[in-house]
Amino acid sequence: MIQANCRHPERRGGALASRKKAFAAALLLTLVCSAAHDPASALPAFARQTGQPCASCHTALPQLTPFGRRFKLGGYTMQGGDQFRELPQLSVLLQPTFTHNATPLSAIPSPNGGFTNTNNWLDLPQQASLFYAGRVYGNLGAFIQLSYDNDYGRVFHWDNADVRYVDTIKVGAFDVTYGLDTNNSPTVQDPWNTTPVWSFPFIDSPFQAGQAPAPTMIENLGQTVLGAGGYVFINDMLYAEVQGYGSLTPRVQTDLGVSPPSLTFTINGIAPYYRLALEPVWGDFSWEIGTYGMAANILPNRVYGFGTDKIFDAGFDSQFQWIGDMHNVTLRANYIFERQILDSTYAQGYSANPVDYLRNLRISAEYVYDHTYAINVAWFQLRGTPDAFVYSTYQNLVPNTQGWVVDVSYLPFSHGSPGPWPFFNMRIGLAYTNFSQLNGSNNYSAAYGYPNARDSNSLVAYSYIVF
Repeated sequence: MIQANCRHPERRGGALASRKKAFAAALLLTLVCSAAHDPASALPAFARQTGQPCASCHTALPQLTPFGRRFKLGGYTMQGGDQFRELPQLSVLLQPTFTHNATPLSAIPSPNGGFTNTNNWLDLPQQASLFYAGRVYGNLGAFIQLSYDNDYGRVFHWDNADVRYVDTIKVGAFDVTYGLDTNNSPTVQDPWNTTPVWSFPFIDSPFQAGQAPAPTMIENLGQTVLGAGGYVFINDMLYAEVQGYGSLTPRVQTDLGVSPPSLTFTINGIAPYYRLALEPVWGDFSWEIGTYGMAANILPNRVYGFGTDKIFDAGFDSQFQWIGDMHNVTLRANYIFERQILDSTYAQGYSANPVDYLRNLRISAEYVYDHTYAINVAWFQLRGTPDAFVYSTYQNLVPNTQGWVVDVSYLPFSHGSPGPWPFFNMRIGLAYTNFSQLNGSNNYSAAYGYPNARDSNSLVAYSYIVF
């Protein structure tokens, strides 16, 4: 799915699909109507609203340009498109995929059948999404995604949601953009493609043999929480944000399509989130450096009587861009350090240590020619404290994983599509993932009774189709 998949919310089936569809539609209508009290990707709704081609906001969707980041910070409200103003701010995304694994899967991954052990493809899109994206009324804008996942559960659910009110003021010599924001995934509101929700790799497949352990807390909360807060963007350079997040109840998660609900990271009370970033722009160049983080008291699996786990995530990121007429280069780095004080987990006997640590590093580079041909290369590494209980099934009892990803893609309509529907867009690509280590196993692990890491290598063919 496009990552805007908060890396990666669990998608599961359920017998209440029709009711969930109605609930999700009602939720969307409620958000829009309540606001009217007055990739995921280069969405056509944004292009219609602004009158700009997708290449103005994206080097290659969903990677944003400085203009695209300021459109988002401005609350998705910028106007300029006149020809299609009468159309609603709706877009549709279809995402077919085909996955080839280096070795057969140990089991067919879908209860619905129709998939082989080595080559898995979907006769229907892996994901189909409906977006409301753009200005709602006045200074209020929204990015709301409702999705149908055709993988494990074939379930309709709410996906990424970001609603914000934005205005500008003058404070002394400084121009200040300020906003009030509510969203359902930490970092979904972030304008840089370094933080978890929108970072590379932009796509994954549920049929990849190599499924590394979901890393840090902040990368596991997508669509299971609701947050609210505010931000300022000072002098077109300095960004500061604070938010507070709380977990949705199991009943609400189920009604929204997260079924069964995700309970591992249940926040007790409110979890504060912070973000600071500095991005000077000069000519064709921009350079962002920043930090973000989150602290939470966690009731693991909503078990009471043992206290709470105290988890703190501190992230550091940087992004450099050169946006030329024909050539675009983006360099990204993101590092998350997590400290886990496992009072509850340790008291229940599910951890060998009272304190564990995780360190997650991702470095990636993107080159795009004429907003049409793109190549992304990334290196990733996860390191964690050995724990005989938490990682009991892993070699050396650690979650340690590392490898690299190469993605090549073709975007034929970034400058506008011909024909009667000028805002059609598409990305077609191949993504190869290579593991040198996975869950503690390396490429010599077969001698010790564990699978080799390279056995989980995979090739994913994909496309985004948006209109």
